[in-house]
Amino acid sequence: MVARVSGSCSPEPRPATGLQSLDIDEFRNIETARLKFSSGLNLITGANAAGKTSLLEAIYCLGRAHSFRAHDADRLIREGQPGWRLVGRIGLAEGREIPVGIERRPGKYRIHLEGRSISRLSDLAGRLPVHVMSGDTVNILSGGPRFRRQTLDWALFHVEQGYREAWQRYARALRQRNAALRAQVTAGQVSAWDTELIDAAGIVDRLRRNYLNGLLPRLHTELNILLPGVELILRYRSGWPRDKTLTVALQQSLDRDRAQGYTHPGPHRADFTLCTGENPVMARLSRGQQKATILGFLLAQMKQQCALAAPPGAFLLDDLTSELDVDHQARTVAALAECQAQVFVTAIDPEALHSAGWPVHKRFHVEHGVIQEVVQ
Repeated sequence: MVARVSGSCSPEPRPATGLQSLDIDEFRNIETARLKFSSGLNLITGANAAGKTSLLEAIYCLGRAHSFRAHDADRLIREGQPGWRLVGRIGLAEGREIPVGIERRPGKYRIHLEGRSISRLSDLAGRLPVHVMSGDTVNILSGGPRFRRQTLDWALFHVEQGYREAWQRYARALRQRNAALRAQVTAGQVSAWDTELIDAAGIVDRLRRNYLNGLLPRLHTELNILLPGVELILRYRSGWPRDKTLTVALQQSLDRDRAQGYTHPGPHRADFTLCTGENPVMARLSRGQQKATILGFLLAQMKQQCALAAPPGAFLLDDLTSELDVDHQARTVAALAECQAQVFVTAIDPEALHSAGWPVHKRFHVEHGVIQEVVQ
């Protein structure tokens, strides 16, 4: 059994960090809400389809400018409205608060950070790291490589200062090379972008490998508790053949690239796989074990952020009591309390978390999209 965490051992963090307040307008089924949160545990209760998950989505969007449930941000606009708007205040470790605002009109974002307009969604990185565990989080295991690359990239944006610049350099060179391919210019004109592409790719690949190498022992520690006896291997693929350099891979792929109009090898094709033995986790483990694997991966990421002195950010747990058994809930409590993470958890039953010994700092109730704080 996993040890319980008593309410007395998880004081409110000082100074207040994470998402301190959030104003929501016309998002999903939420017409308007003006909310102030705790830096500890925020419990959100309500019936099915009341809007609990919509609140988690709004928090996630503030940190990543997209939803963990819908690929099209226009689908988040409340029916019959011209767009949605989120405005939050984020507490930083040094004790100050900064404003963040995101507005979505069909096909277009407007984002403000610390009073200035920004055009790149990656500029949000580091201000509000958000992790989510929901029924959809299984995409870490079953989704396509793009989902896992995004998971890896956002983690690195938060913990490695040089990563965002290297990734932006690579993405810019890749766009230029692909534009040259589509324009059907000479092979020499296409290859002119290879030097910058290869240099930035080397940095991206090295930082990804370093991050995963540091994550692996933490992942093993979590899984030894959550899934004792299960041996897990993490396999990373750079996006080009292991027995070749990227320089050689680009040269050998040039004819195919020119014929199809885009670059095949490179970090934009990278992927990682969680395996037991020679088989992916999805093929060998039960659904309950898969959930525990995902939880271990997310907790390991949180521990990695703490170890690298990055802000732990917010951990969003959608319907935790139905996704995890009591022992796994307790392990979640212990790990998040250790990192002093801000937590938002949804549940139908307001008493559901008592069995895990989780001290609730603030409670909210949602009914038909209306969110109200419950005075304790």
